[in-house]
Amino acid sequence: MNFDNIIEKRSVNEGVHNLVLEISADEYRKDYDEYNKDYALNILERHLENRGDDGRPSDVEISYSGKDNIVRIYARVNYLGNDHTTYRFT
Repeated sequence: MNFDNIIEKRSVNEGVHNLVLEISADEYRKDYDEYNKDYALNILERHLENRGDDGRPSDVEISYSGKDNIVRIYARVNYLGNDHTTYRFT
């Protein structure tokens, strides 16, 4: 997957960091054949590592919009009390 083709949107509300990654479904399907949380978490962790971001994702969800042909990955990203994040790839 080409991580340069991912659009990232963030918001912070009362100290809670929310993240949305938007990926064209065509780009997503180059590496994955279904939409599930394990794949979403893998993409999210790789994206954060690629950016040098120490956040820890939680509450990961994934959705596909056929109308827009976009895959969206939603997550909270936790920073407070973090030690340096060690990424795992599945």
